Amino acid sequence: MRALRLHSEEKGLDFESAVGDFPEDCRFRNLSPRTIEWYRYSLGPFVRFLADRGSTAVDAVTEAVLRAFLVERASQVGPRRVNHYRGTLLRLFAWLEDQARIDHNPAQEVPKLREPQKLVPTFTADELDRLLAQPDPRGFLGLRDRVLMLLLLDTGMRLSEALGLRLDDLDFETATMRVLGKGRKDRIVGLSADLSQQLRRYLQRRQAALADIGRPTCPWLLPNHNGGKAGPKTFQTPLRRYASLAGITRVRVSPHTFRHTFAVWFVRHGGSPFHLQKILGHSSLDMSRRYCELDSPSG
Repeated sequence: MRALRLHSEEKGLDFESAVGDFPEDCRFRNLSPRTIEWYRYSLGPFVRFLADRGSTAVDAVTEAVLRAFLVERASQVGPRRVNHYRGTLLRLFAWLEDQARIDHNPAQEVPKLREPQKLVPTFTADELDRLLAQPDPRGFLGLRDRVLMLLLLDTGMRLSEALGLRLDDLDFETATMRVLGKGRKDRIVGLSADLSQQLRRYLQRRQAALADIGRPTCPWLLPNHNGGKAGPKTFQTPLRRYASLAGITRVRVSPHTFRHTFAVWFVRHGGSPFHLQKILGHSSLDMSRRYCELDSPSG
């Protein structure tokens, strides 16, 4: 197996030191805090793995060492998580290569594990009717929760993207919405006529509710009870309650299930993987193709 060859000034570079420098570069490239935290978390086991083998030097890392680590991980976690570890190592070594601190990325030679071809179960129409009937629209927060569910179902956006929407991201003239996705990449998402109508009604109630608590200039489309930016738990907690009240046990009721439901329905109604990729904000066609393949009847 080919070992890393370090440039002379980097001879003896410690892997743990490289891991410490990597997040700083990620912050410089404006990656999300969540992504950076995942990199820290997933690189920790590899640092410990190297220490257990008696060496944390970067030049001790070969394709064989990486494979041995991933085999060990595979005995504890599933293939999807193993591939996440591999992806993080691939990015770290690519960064070291870009920095001219190594001249070969050993992770490039390590293939991904085959993952089970399955998708998260999606909502049925009956389950959605029961779920949407739970929030009490007579109160502003109940109305907000219902509108958020409709928004996720109609656009397929992530919960973090929906909670990050501002009033000026809406454009009723073109029936579109500007969404800030992963990697701080903007994309334009279309609004159905029904969702546009629901949002117009909601905005009237929203303005009155915020004026009552002295926050009439709040920029967030879906604020929390104090008129500030809502965090994930603002929606996740009541969503679990709505699921219990609706008696939904067949499928996990989570914001991501709305996203999967949108994607599957989009494919079933003739949508292409290319357009689905653009709508969902995926960086590649891989996931969109999976929706298409898994929703097709076997031959």
